[in-house]
Amino acid sequence: MLLPQRKAKENHFIYIALLLLIAIVAYWQISFLKYSVTHDMVNCWIPWRHYISESLQAHAFPFWDPYQQLGYPIHADLQGPSWYIESFLLGSTIGESNYVVQLLFIFYVFLAGVGMYFLSLCFHENKNVAFITAICYMLSGFFVAHVQHFYAVIGAAWLPFIILNYYRMHTERSYKRAIYASLFLFFNLTGGNHTFTFILSYLFILVGGYFLITALKEKKKEIVFQLLKLNALFIGLTAVLSTVVFVVFIQVKPYIGRLSGMSYKDASLNPLSPQSLLSLVVPFSTINNTDFYNTDPSMCNIYIGVMLFPFILLALFRSKTTLEKILLIFAGICLLASFGSYTPVHKILFSFFPFMNLFRFPSYFSLFTLIILLVLGGKQLAFTLSSFVISKDKLVKIIGALILLILLLVIFAFIKNNSAAYFFFNHFDTVFDFIKAGNFYQNIVLQGGIQVLFLLALLVTILKASEKYRLKIITVFVVLDMLFAVQLNLAYVGFSSASPKELHDYIATLPKGFPIPAMNNISENTEELGQKHGLYRNTSVFHKRISADVFNSFCFKNQVMMIDSFPVLYDSMQHNPLVYFSDDIFSEKELKNKSIKITNKTIVFNDEDYRIISSQIKPSENDSIAAKIIEYRPDRIVISAKSSTPELLTFLQNQYTGWKVFVDGQESKILLSNFMTMSVVFPKGEHTITFTYYNKPVIIGAIISYSFFILILIILSVIWIKENKMYVLVGLMWLVLLGSAGHYFL
Repeated sequence: MLLPQRKAKENHFIYIALLLLIAIVAYWQISFLKYSVTHDMVNCWIPWRHYISESLQAHAFPFWDPYQQLGYPIHADLQGPSWYIESFLLGSTIGESNYVVQLLFIFYVFLAGVGMYFLSLCFHENKNVAFITAICYMLSGFFVAHVQHFYAVIGAAWLPFIILNYYRMHTERSYKRAIYASLFLFFNLTGGNHTFTFILSYLFILVGGYFLITALKEKKKEIVFQLLKLNALFIGLTAVLSTVVFVVFIQVKPYIGRLSGMSYKDASLNPLSPQSLLSLVVPFSTINNTDFYNTDPSMCNIYIGVMLFPFILLALFRSKTTLEKILLIFAGICLLASFGSYTPVHKILFSFFPFMNLFRFPSYFSLFTLIILLVLGGKQLAFTLSSFVISKDKLVKIIGALILLILLLVIFAFIKNNSAAYFFFNHFDTVFDFIKAGNFYQNIVLQGGIQVLFLLALLVTILKASEKYRLKIITVFVVLDMLFAVQLNLAYVGFSSASPKELHDYIATLPKGFPIPAMNNISENTEELGQKHGLYRNTSVFHKRISADVFNSFCFKNQVMMIDSFPVLYDSMQHNPLVYFSDDIFSEKELKNKSIKITNKTIVFNDEDYRIISSQIKPSENDSIAAKIIEYRPDRIVISAKSSTPELLTFLQNQYTGWKVFVDGQESKILLSNFMTMSVVFPKGEHTITFTYYNKPVIIGAIISYSFFILILIILSVIWIKENKMYVLVGLMWLVLLGSAGHYFL
């Protein structure tokens, strides 16, 4: 069994404070707002969180986002994230501007370091070593490469806390740890990447199974029943806390094709290609060479530090406990699975294991490999320092082998460079010019040379430094190593030359709240209208324009079908305002038989609805039909209209569970038109039409989830005060929670 964590004789404040400082310095271009985050961060998470903030500050829960992909339930897109407590707290108070989102990235990097620090201490007792492990995690290639994938960063920050508490739930047989584990898993489910939850469930089966089987072999029935109760509590609490997530999933599953299982072609997209293992020693080689790595640049960097790497390799060769062997096997499977279609492992998991066919990017498996290797490498470092004579010779050989390997890489790259001038001897005005100037071989030469120097410094430290200073010197070189690696790679994938201040000032000039949408044609509201200061996608959210543009993995399957199978109809219907009349109606059968001429006013219904509607709708007797929006919120639109004949009124938003329509206050039937939008039969004369969104099952689910969340916080508050006298911290937590809730509801 692994060593339990002892109660620290002194607190951990200095290490936690240093982790925060290092996170700020390592990512200083982001933390000091010099450059703007880029790619998906500015195209997805900043627009989504901006919209959630505006909704909350308008005292409206963000159920529906009308401004992109012809409206979609943002509350059902959990990467949004509408149900995440941090999103609610900030969104309902200070709001989530691009400034806030950038600083949140730094916060989650720091949080990841704190989690890894305490997780490492579960396997040994050396806080200095845990500090090193934490640095290697939060400055690893995963975080550098995934700056743009904010939900992956959030998930990676919570993972160490989840694993830590699930593990200690078994070693301490603690109900408090079960509560912590369920709470942190809830945070990942509502704010992080669900891929990690799916993979994590299999790790829990192995770890939980190990402790149960061990207790059974030792015939300790009392412990067996206690472990079963603890796991039941953990699963039960997680299920209750996640009630709203389950309700949302059940509702949205029929609308989103990928939730019923993806094709293997889609699921195997962007693996960690085997050649990406080169990033373990020279991560700068991942810059400017997509062809060699044959994957997205954000998926090929798994660097965890050249200074800790020899200890990780040494850990692989020493004797291990049964649990460590299980963890190592799991890490190996995850690594092979991260290779995607390069090995059969990912295909086997995809085909035969539940949940493994619901997500893309096999590279995400590698995060679990990194966590386990860092934990075992940290334990080996602690063991080496305490039993230096035993490990010294093997460690020296491993360091020597690594130096030789990197030197061979550098020599190979030097030869392949064909005597071309080396870019890093030149002066560059910006970091972006520096990044663009290099090539694959020159990048290897540059960082390979740096890595050899670091390893030589480690070798000298091992051979010459006294016991008193050995760990301190290693710590300094680990920090320098990771800082160099972050700075060499960050500009390529983490930020752009855009100014956060200019973006912030630009957004401040755009419409606030939810003005009544202009009655221009939807086709005119393109992304290009808002492509300024780094914004590129989902710009309609800021401009409050109803748009059909889609840049989101969450996309209605009927919309995808329309784009692929009926592009003419899909394009033509966008040549209308948000609400419009039409009597140009046809059946689905006629459309598929290609027996109709599609116009801007063409509306297609399924055959059954068409038979009913065609008998009610009559051609207009004159051109004096009018429709005007007199009241508007994302979840409610009131239309005043008149018509000389019964007409069809279409609302250019996706039909989804929760929408209702009322004609003069009387509920009417919403008709699914053009496979995706909403229409209603408009009687002759002048009437008021109201479309409203109200999702009672989701609201009930949210009440259950957050009632238990509040209850858990009350229980934990009592425990914290009783055990640690943490009156001030508990008081501040409740002040923030109640203040945010009060700001929203009042």
